[in-house]
Amino acid sequence: MSTGDLTTLYRASSNLTVTTLAGIASSATWVAGWTSGTIDNTSTLDLDHLISAKITVESASLVAGEIRVYLYTMLDDSTWPDLFSAGTEGTEGTATLHDTEIRDSGLYLLWATVTDTSASRVYTMPQTSVVTRVGGLPAKYALFVAQSTGTTLETSGQQVTVKGTAVNVAP
Repeated sequence: MSTGDLTTLYRASSNLTVTTLAGIASSATWVAGWTSGTIDNTSTLDLDHLISAKITVESASLVAGEIRVYLYTMLDDSTWPDLFSAGTEGTEGTATLHDTEIRDSGLYLLWATVTDTSASRVYTMPQTSVVTRVGGLPAKYALFVAQSTGTTLETSGQQVTVKGTAVNVAP
């Protein structure tokens, strides 16, 4: 490599706490679901984050539906928008959006997949660039997951991962 070459640097993956993602209820309008804790890029200063996930559906009583992963951002350095009627923005746990209008105006859709009635099926969200979907990497943001399979998600087998990317400059 010659002096000044730029290469992509991939940071170690970070699995988010998903304790309450297991068992989240079905929501036909994708307003009830799970929110991650705050994902803070103010120290690492990554250029992008790649989000991936593994979502496992229940073993019985399934209907065809969808799984959706959304992203929402802070309004400024310390204030979250008022998105939830239940739950706390930027704090890991179950949450309910005020309504579909707030969902559509305040969240970015990162990924969605159609589901079928296969018991305990694992749906994998491939690494998805936040920058590509949002137009830039927010300083602080969180994720919201909702599903409409007619029953809860499986109580195990859930994973949401963030992988930071940066640029390495060769000496």
